[in-house]
Amino acid sequence: MKTGFPLLLIMVLFLAGCAKNEDFVNPEYMCECGTITWQGEEYPLLMAEYTQPDDDNILSRRYFLTADIRLEGETEAHNLNIQLGTDSVDQVVQFIPEDEVFNYFEEVNQNDELLPVRTYTCTNGVVNFSPAFLGGTESVSFEMVLRETVNGQPVGFDISFKGNFSVEIQ
Repeated sequence: MKTGFPLLLIMVLFLAGCAKNEDFVNPEYMCECGTITWQGEEYPLLMAEYTQPDDDNILSRRYFLTADIRLEGETEAHNLNIQLGTDSVDQVVQFIPEDEVFNYFEEVNQNDELLPVRTYTCTNGVVNFSPAFLGGTESVSFEMVLRETVNGQPVGFDISFKGNFSVEIQ
């Protein structure tokens, strides 16, 4: 009987350790800071952040955005990573390509074995800034026409792309 008790105790501890918990969702990547419309579907942003690339120009911005664009049935990561940049947010409406707004779009699709990474560039678009000159919430909205790039050259068909986001300026 003495040998059965430790075995029973181990079994109880083992079963208690196997309790099912809800899936972990990292709150840092659920920013509720904006949305994008990609391929006709709206997706919430997981992250929107900024840097000030020019230390001598407090109005310069480089924004970094990420959205999970995973389609139904996809089990691996499928994200759209976006970078937008400007020398100054004091011009609240800027046009691409005239105003030289930096833009880079990267689609990372681990479900696609042939092309897991695709890049895009904006061929035409408008970006609207609501700058927070003294700090606070800065809002940005945009409407663009993108084209996939191969070896730095635009190829394929036009893709309509739009979105909005906000960041906290320190």
